[in-house]
Amino acid sequence: MADETLKLADDFTPPSHADWMGLVDKTLKGADFGKRLVRRTYDGLSIQPLYTEAPDVVRDLRPRDPRVPWDIRVAVAHPDPARANAEALKDLENGAVSVTLRLDPTGQDGIAVGAASDLARVLDGVYVDMAPVALEAGFLGPRAADWLAPLAKNAPAAPLAFHLDPLTAWAQAGISPGPIESHIVSAATVAARLVQSYPKAELFLASGRAAHEAGAADSQELGVMAAAAIAYAKALVRAGLPMDKALAGITLGVSLDGEYFTGVAKVRAAKAIWARITAACGADVPVRIEARSSQRMLSRLDPWTNLLRLTAAGFAGAVGGADAVRIGCFTDAIGLPTAFARRQARNTQLVLMEESALGRVADPAGGAWYLDTLTDQLAQAGWAAFQAIEQAGGIIAALEAGAIQDEVDKARAARLAAVVSRKDGLVGASEFPNISETVVETESAAPTPAAEHPDVRLPGPDSKCRPLPPMRLSEPFEALRDRAAASKPAVFLATLGAPTDYTARLTFARNLFAAGGVAAEVGTMDEYDPAKAALAILCSSDEKYAEEAGRAAKTLKAAGVKHLYLAGKPGDLERELKADGVDEFVFAGMDAVAVLDRALSMTGA
Repeated sequence: MADETLKLADDFTPPSHADWMGLVDKTLKGADFGKRLVRRTYDGLSIQPLYTEAPDVVRDLRPRDPRVPWDIRVAVAHPDPARANAEALKDLENGAVSVTLRLDPTGQDGIAVGAASDLARVLDGVYVDMAPVALEAGFLGPRAADWLAPLAKNAPAAPLAFHLDPLTAWAQAGISPGPIESHIVSAATVAARLVQSYPKAELFLASGRAAHEAGAADSQELGVMAAAAIAYAKALVRAGLPMDKALAGITLGVSLDGEYFTGVAKVRAAKAIWARITAACGADVPVRIEARSSQRMLSRLDPWTNLLRLTAAGFAGAVGGADAVRIGCFTDAIGLPTAFARRQARNTQLVLMEESALGRVADPAGGAWYLDTLTDQLAQAGWAAFQAIEQAGGIIAALEAGAIQDEVDKARAARLAAVVSRKDGLVGASEFPNISETVVETESAAPTPAAEHPDVRLPGPDSKCRPLPPMRLSEPFEALRDRAAASKPAVFLATLGAPTDYTARLTFARNLFAAGGVAAEVGTMDEYDPAKAALAILCSSDEKYAEEAGRAAKTLKAAGVKHLYLAGKPGDLERELKADGVDEFVFAGMDAVAVLDRALSMTGA
């Protein structure tokens, strides 16, 4: 029997965009298309509900190694060098390709390393000439690079990643020990010397991480990243490297949160920006990107949900085509990770790589009209942000003048407004909170400073700028839950009518108050017990409110309710309901944190 292809669509006329819009208009029944179906990002970019074409974008079609399509990178930051060594060896033996060592001689925020011997202890048993080792050392970076280089035993092919990045340290702290220009020059001088022995080394990490963790929009992060890359490239050229070698020594750092489509587009946009930078410099240097999961997206509340956020970030890095992907541990917002948490961080990437096979296709997002359009939008917006920084005199001048901070502050405020109104829901924190969750295990360690604490100060006055402090989106709800933990307040959810009348608003009210640590007691108004809850909320449909809410409010207030809420917008009934005893109305889109703050104050929390 001859093979026949069934052309199932032949009997249907291909629909046009106008046909689709006609159906949409009919469904919307006069509602505004832009308000109902078009979403705006924090960059001001529009996300359309349908795409029928896309612009040409820069695509990275370099073939990947089918065995290890990207570098699985893990962070090591235990303050004890011996423990840090054990963690690094365990990670490398169980699937990690490389490690990042976060160094801090005080032991407060990283491994207590203050001398070459301390770093050698951390890397005892690690074949540095084979396993990539990256550094995260802030102003200590040049010293740490000099400590790391000899451990590669003069192997020219050693994949060292010095990742010098004084700009991020300065932007986060708001002050540098000596002129920031001197720190960049010092780092470039050390890098130019070391690259002679280790030509494959990654010298600088140009990152917008400080802006990202402070709440920046994606285009702002990309602009800072590009401006940092230019500053570092210029410093390397002044240190004696030709432009192509200078650019080859720079790795771009991209931060990824739980929005995986945006993350994919951001990694691809970083490549487009790099292509434009190198073309302007007359160099043909392939991009190298380290994608790192965001800290600002992690929550202390119901931290298991962080696993989903981290997986989404890893997915974005892999599909976007990052060369190295670093996923944090799901307990990073709480404390030092246990062996189990570190295993989860490794295995998430191994599943993405080996079971999901995300690295077997070059640029798998290419050709998707939505993702190509978003990539182009982010690349253009990121380039515009970069140009604004350069027009302000470069990244140092822009930070000193507060131009970058002003833009980041706007995005941060918009993000927090969306969080406190629950427009941007945080599962486990503001949405579907688990009020009876158990504490997740973390490691505890008393920081012991290194025996030596090298002075990183350089001659000259300190450079100062308004700092870009890191934030976490769930912090407003974490603060509420901390307040409620001791007193364990409760609210009575008074139902009116049948379950079909009250279930939707009952669920809304229960989740709302649980997000502030307030437990719910449910029953009819006749079952209210003032000994169990001083607060109460009426839950039902608009129809039932019109019929019964007034009488119920009077009954509950007479029974001893201190503060009475009604779930939903009151409409024309507001004046009447307030006269009957309703004190406050709660509904989607309000400032939930302010409502919960007042509720806790009334319960003495």
